[in-house]
Amino acid sequence: MVARFIGGAPSGSPREDERGSAGLAHVGEAPLAPRIDEIRRRPLFSLQGYSGLQRSCGDVYFPASVEELRVLFRMAKRTGRRITFRAGGQSFDGQALNDDIVISMHHFRSIEIDTQRARMTVGAGATWGAIARELAARGFVPYTVVSTSHATAGGTVSGDCLSRFSGIASKEGHYVERLSLLRLDGQLLSLSPDDATSALFHAVIGGLGYLGAVIDVTYRIARVAPAGTPIRVVTQATRCTSLEELATALLPRPEQLLPSEGGTALEDGWIPEALFSIAFHTLEGTKGMVLRSRYVPGTSHELRPLLIHRPRHVLRVPIEWLMRASVVSRGLWTLIDRFLFDVSRPYVDELMGYLFFMDGNVRAKRIAQTFGMPMLTLQQAFMIPYDPRAPEDSLRRLVDFLGKVDEIATRDGIPPLLLDVLHIQGDQFLLSANHGTDGFAVTLAFEVSEEESAHRLRLRLSELSARALELGGRVYLVKNVHATAEHLQAMYAHALPEFVRLKRLVDPDGLLRNEFLERVFPAHFGPAPRPASP
Repeated sequence: MVARFIGGAPSGSPREDERGSAGLAHVGEAPLAPRIDEIRRRPLFSLQGYSGLQRSCGDVYFPASVEELRVLFRMAKRTGRRITFRAGGQSFDGQALNDDIVISMHHFRSIEIDTQRARMTVGAGATWGAIARELAARGFVPYTVVSTSHATAGGTVSGDCLSRFSGIASKEGHYVERLSLLRLDGQLLSLSPDDATSALFHAVIGGLGYLGAVIDVTYRIARVAPAGTPIRVVTQATRCTSLEELATALLPRPEQLLPSEGGTALEDGWIPEALFSIAFHTLEGTKGMVLRSRYVPGTSHELRPLLIHRPRHVLRVPIEWLMRASVVSRGLWTLIDRFLFDVSRPYVDELMGYLFFMDGNVRAKRIAQTFGMPMLTLQQAFMIPYDPRAPEDSLRRLVDFLGKVDEIATRDGIPPLLLDVLHIQGDQFLLSANHGTDGFAVTLAFEVSEEESAHRLRLRLSELSARALELGGRVYLVKNVHATAEHLQAMYAHALPEFVRLKRLVDPDGLLRNEFLERVFPAHFGPAPRPASP
């Protein structure tokens, strides 16, 4: 059985990317090609990244079909203007910003679910909130999904994103079976991991929208409950007394992992679990805990939600605002640790609250903006390599890096609001921080209210990037990135030549722009010369 939706609602109409401009055709004639002035546009529209630290002002177009995208591509080639793709607007850095042309994929939001094959095909503009709701109604969940419902499939697949379930289930790209890519020359390609398109497939996933327009994505999905049955998430938290204990507890047991890479019958009946850790600074020092979560069908488990998994709770907005001051943050974490974290019994959350806990931060930022209160967010993630043949040495590297984080926080009085760590399996996606190696993903989150504090944090994050490189690690390219060009070049030297080759193959005129990649890898992705407009 295949169910089809447009924007999360059932529909029998054609998928949005197939409609073109059929309404303009005469009976018995081929559809007329759309004109550029028929495509919705917001001229000189101001945009910003999720962090609030990067901004742009350009012409934003909202195409509703592949043919309209082709029209925009032809216009860009004719005029020399450069294009960036955007949908949910949840990128932390400048990955979806451009002062020239921004193409919004908002209208490409179809959702098709094949319950018999445990597959779904979703448009690039489909939000994960809409996707998760449609899946849950049929007893399914994504194997791994980011923590805000506002992010879109096209955006997250372009980042090969991770989540709390990635500690066991790996990252998003692991579950992509196929994707459609529209090249700048108008060719619509179907890419998969096992055929002649494999090289481009492994570059587009994690390629930050720099190789073409992702139109739709087919994912494998996990059945966790009978259709129509509520799904809840049970989480058991365990306190850790040392960084060594925390690091060791993050290694998944062999029986928790898929015996081989996905796409086989081995996935049938395998339900992903989450295994991750959090650390936070209190007035009494750094505290940490490891959390294990699993999906459960039905309502036999009484709800006992964590506050962080209640994004619309009345206290969530004021707490998010107060956390910007480091002294207040440590005080709040002290109260939370003493009186709210009861690890003696499991927590039980509603599915959507658990999956999309960062929606509370999104809401707090939006409300703050209406009052003119800046809430600047910095999140940077590092991958510290793990070699299963030398586990003790690998764990020492992780503890070394976490100790450096703690040293800087204590020295400068700017502790992260939250630090989380999880183990990630290696993959073959070119710009993945885990390309060719298992590792520990270490993510630091900060909230500040002024640019001066943000500048201090950039310096400290760059210092941590240098330490990660010394340990053989990399910076994750999907969040904020603060590191020298030389350090980033060394981290990604294994992948950049092949990525550049593929970029030139699919975009020989350099019409696609990614402000972020061109800034962090200037030797490889310098801006292309722009001809004079006719």
